[in-house]
Amino acid sequence: MKKKIILSVLFIISLIPMLFSQYGGVKGVREASGLINLFNPVGIISCILFFVGIWLPLKNKTINKILGALGVWGIVISEIYKFLTWYIPNYEKKISLQYSFNNVFPEFYIGLAISLCMIVAYFIIDSKIKE
Repeated sequence: MKKKIILSVLFIISLIPMLFSQYGGVKGVREASGLINLFNPVGIISCILFFVGIWLPLKNKTINKILGALGVWGIVISEIYKFLTWYIPNYEKKISLQYSFNNVFPEFYIGLAISLCMIVAYFIIDSKIKE
C-alpha cells in the first residue's frame, strides 16, 4: 500500500507543470496551457494505464508493472508529441518547427524533465519498495 501511495503522489506531482502555460508568448499568439498535453488521447490513456497498473490487483503482477510503466512513458510521449505537432504558421504560411521551438516556454522543458524523472523514480521505487 505504501508503494502505491508514493507512486500515485509522485505521478500527480509530475503532472503539476501541465497547469502552467507552456506554449505561445509572441504577439498575436495565444498562450496554451500544458493541459493540452494531458487531455489529448495519449495523455488520458496514459493516466488510466498508470492508475490501473498501480491500484488494480491483477493475478499477474508483471502486467501491473507494465501498465504502470506504460502510463509514465505515455505522459512523456504525450508531451513530446504535442510539442512536435504544436506548429505555428510563420508569415509565409508554412509550418515551421523552428518557430515552435522558439515559442515554447521554459515550463514545457521543466515539465518534460520532471516527467522523465518520474520514469526513473517509478522503476527505482518499484524495485526498492515491496508491497
